[in-house]
Amino acid sequence: MALIWLLVVVPYLLGVVAGRGTKQPKEDTHFPLALDWAMNWGEWGPQAFCPQGTYAYAFELKVESEAAIDDTSMNGIMLYCRAPQDVGHDGVKPKVGTLEFTVTSTVQKWGDWQGKRECPEGFLTGVMMKSEAKQGILDDTAANDLEMQCNWSDFTINGGGNPWGTWSSYTTCPQGWAICGIETKVAAASAMDDTALNNVIMYCCDAAASLNS
Repeated sequence: MALIWLLVVVPYLLGVVAGRGTKQPKEDTHFPLALDWAMNWGEWGPQAFCPQGTYAYAFELKVESEAAIDDTSMNGIMLYCRAPQDVGHDGVKPKVGTLEFTVTSTVQKWGDWQGKRECPEGFLTGVMMKSEAKQGILDDTAANDLEMQCNWSDFTINGGGNPWGTWSSYTTCPQGWAICGIETKVAAASAMDDTALNNVIMYCCDAAASLNS
């Protein structure tokens, strides 16, 4: 019984159950990637970071479908974090069944998770988001879709969101740095026109030492 308590209860208290990573790195080891185009209703949620020594190699969007009467479109973003030895590299696919962690900032209640999109090699290193401008008397949706760059390359992954809006520019981590954290700006539920997720900041961490070890 004591062994079961150590294996189950202690990880839960440390925030590691279901692979949840929450530790915030020191400021001199990370910096933000801010978008040049996004809507700004709502409040910024908490910063959430991959555990030390792991970085985001995949992501998943929570999206309300086009069929909704008051469509909120993007409601949340989840990052999947792994250690360098467990991601794809040199033509080898990511390991199956290995330890990974998930991190999210604020997530709204509408929509469904769209499935994990993962880099075939390396980590997530850049991001752009599609956002719809204010629609006046029509339905506002704000953030609609996300696209992310893999491994400082031309290879990108689309999140499978909705089609409305205009893409921001890409913002990317420098070589040797990888995405390791997230902070989302999300509007609270209202009696009028809901928009849910409006903006996101991704954080880059210095991965050079981990990648070269």
